Amino acid sequence: MKRVLSFLLVAAALTTASVMAHSADVAKPAKAGKSKYLVIAPHTAEQCLTALDEINSMNPKSLAAWDFGCKSGDHTAYMTVSATSDDAVKAMLPASMRDQAKIIKLSKFTAADLKMAHQEVDKH
Repeated sequence: MKRVLSFLLVAAALTTASVMAHSADVAKPAKAGKSKYLVIAPHTAEQCLTALDEINSMNPKSLAAWDFGCKSGDHTAYMTVSATSDDAVKAMLPASMRDQAKIIKLSKFTAADLKMAHQEVDKH
């Protein structure tokens, strides 16, 4: 009985630590001076392998930073990244993707932001 209880306590502690670490990582704000960006980079089925090869050749680890819709027939690459500007994000992309990529600066809204937005709408 003690072994089972000890095992359950250790498992619960590990699970809690894992969840807390993941939550801290997800909630981690961008570093000072940096913003979070979403990159949407479409390509054709014919360009797919070339796009993957170009991303991989920049840095084999960078391939893991991207999500792809290619296996579902949506030949688009998606990535979120922290950077200081749109131009800094573009510099992270393979040259062949830079002109087609859509770079979107993301932001968060707080409850206070929402309240203020409603107050502004109500004024008009």
